[in-house]
Amino acid sequence: MGDHMEGFVPFHINAQESDFEGNGGCGRYVLLPGSEGRAEKIASMWKDVTVKKHPRNHNLYLGRMESEAGDIDMAVVSTGMGAPSADIIINELVNLGVRNLIRIGTSGSMQPERVPAGSVVVPTGSVKDESASARYLPVEMPAVPSLEFLVAAHDALAEIMKEAGEQGAGLPYEVFFGVVHSKDSLYAREMLVGPKRRENEEYMRILKDGGVLASEMETSILFTLGQVYGHRFDREGGRPVLTGAVLAVIGGDEPFADKATETVATDAAISFCLKTVEMLHRTRLEQRRF
Repeated sequence: MGDHMEGFVPFHINAQESDFEGNGGCGRYVLLPGSEGRAEKIASMWKDVTVKKHPRNHNLYLGRMESEAGDIDMAVVSTGMGAPSADIIINELVNLGVRNLIRIGTSGSMQPERVPAGSVVVPTGSVKDESASARYLPVEMPAVPSLEFLVAAHDALAEIMKEAGEQGAGLPYEVFFGVVHSKDSLYAREMLVGPKRRENEEYMRILKDGGVLASEMETSILFTLGQVYGHRFDREGGRPVLTGAVLAVIGGDEPFADKATETVATDAAISFCLKTVEMLHRTRLEQRRF
């Protein structure tokens, strides 16, 4: 099939292959929030923004982010909620030539005494408690992000810590690295609604006892598709696929924190995600990895 589907026309986003060119051949970095509102907010931080609207409200924002290494070509589009919706958007993006896919979403803490609402989680892997990824690979196969992204996230945190130390201030927010949980049903699994309440409660307890940091709904399908497409493109001599995620923790002992805490968490996740992209692109420029 080659690097992607030649002449592919997406059904759920208003985009074409040329929209995702840039960054000296590396292609745009595409951020994937779950909500349209967050996509619009992220794009407002960039310059030269173009909006390509779609009736389904998966509007595509194209822009340039200023950084010490120069302007970085960026894009952001909402995946909607849950793995099936994210599956559609990610497939369409990859078949338009996108190779840098980063989820920036929200989550609920599964370790509220250690990972409080208002903090940020960088997933190092995801529990595949949803059905979409099982249509691609066996459930036993792990869903993990790109090592290159995790290294960039560690570099971003180190730089933030260094800047905070030089200013004599504490970290603006806490960042945790670890495994997260991706579910199909918010209300059944997390809110414990329905006749399988006890089973769901026990399942979540096991994950918590196993050290899972947070629960959300989309990272496992993103990481799975990164594995599927990345392996195929590697065999065919195409460009590699990078995946990663940064999650705002907006709930702890209660499923949802107050609005002020939610805003603090989402702002922190956006800030850290953009810093990670900057570090990633800077490293690629230094190593000429594209």
